[in-house]
Amino acid sequence: MERAVRRLQFEGHPISDASIESDDDIHIFIRFKLTLPNNTPSQRIVSSIESAFDLVWERANSILENSDSVLILGKDTGEGLVRLKIIAFELERLGYYTYIIKDQPDKIGESIIQKVLRFALSSKFVLIENSESSGHLYEIPHVTKMAESVTAVLQEEGKGATWMFEDAYGKHRHWRKFVYTQTTMQAEVKNAVRWAEDFVKQFGQFQKATLPWLT
Repeated sequence: MERAVRRLQFEGHPISDASIESDDDIHIFIRFKLTLPNNTPSQRIVSSIESAFDLVWERANSILENSDSVLILGKDTGEGLVRLKIIAFELERLGYYTYIIKDQPDKIGESIIQKVLRFALSSKFVLIENSESSGHLYEIPHVTKMAESVTAVLQEEGKGATWMFEDAYGKHRHWRKFVYTQTTMQAEVKNAVRWAEDFVKQFGQFQKATLPWLT
C-alpha cells in the first residue's frame, strides 16, 4: 500500500507521505496524507477520506495482481552501475519494483538471455540506459524486438552506445528514446514512466476494442 500511495501521488492524486507502523507482529498500520482545500465541507472531507482509502486499496491489489516491476538494463560496471542504481532509486520512489540483472541470482542451466527474458517478461516495461556500450546491445533485440517488451531508452545528451537502433524508434511504437543531461535525469525518468504507462494503457484499450475475446 505504501507503493500504491507513491504511484497515485505521481499520477496527480492529492495523497502523499505514506508510512508504515507496527506495534507488534500482528498489527501493521499504513498512514498517508490526504490534502484538501481548507474550505472543504465536512461531509465532503468524510467522503474524500473513504474514496482515498478505496483508491489506495484498489491500487495495492492491482500492484499485487499485475506486474508493476521494471527491468533496468545498461552498463553495470563502474559509473554505469552507479547510473543504473540512480535510475532504480528514482523508479522505487515512484512505487515500482526494480530489477538490475547483475543483482539477481543466477540459475544453473539458464543462459544470460534466458535470465534477461525471464525478468523482462515479468516486468511492466523495460528501461535501458544506453549512453555507453555494454552487453545490453546484445540483449535489446531479444527483449524489445522478440519479446516485444515496452521499452524506454535513456541516453545522455551527446553520448550513445550505437546508431544501429536509431531508426527503430520511428518504426516501433513500443520503443522510445529519452535524452537527458546531468541535471535532468530524474525528470526524464519520470517522462519515460509516463510514456510507458500511457502506452500500456492505450494498447490495452486497443486490444479490448479489437479482439473479440477481450470485449
